[in-house]
Amino acid sequence: MNVDTDTQFAYLAGIRDFVENKKAYLQTQVGNPEGADKPNKKYYDPRVWVREGEKTLAARVKVACADLGNVDRL
Repeated sequence: MNVDTDTQFAYLAGIRDFVENKKAYLQTQVGNPEGADKPNKKYYDPRVWVREGEKTLAARVKVACADLGNVDRL
C-alpha cells in the first residue's frame, strides 16, 4: 500500500466525480439545466469541489488506518 499515492488519487476522485456530475453547471457563470437565468456560483466555487475531494480523501484515510491496524490506538 502506498498511502500517499492512494490518498492523492482519492482526492482527485472526489473532484473528478463532482466535475463529471455537474458538468452542465460548470460551462458558464449563468445558465444551467434549471434555467437560462440560473447562476452557477455554488457549483464552480472552489470551496465546493475541493470539499468533495476532502471527503473522498478522508474516507480513504479511514480505510488505510483500518488496514494498517491503527484505529482506536494512541
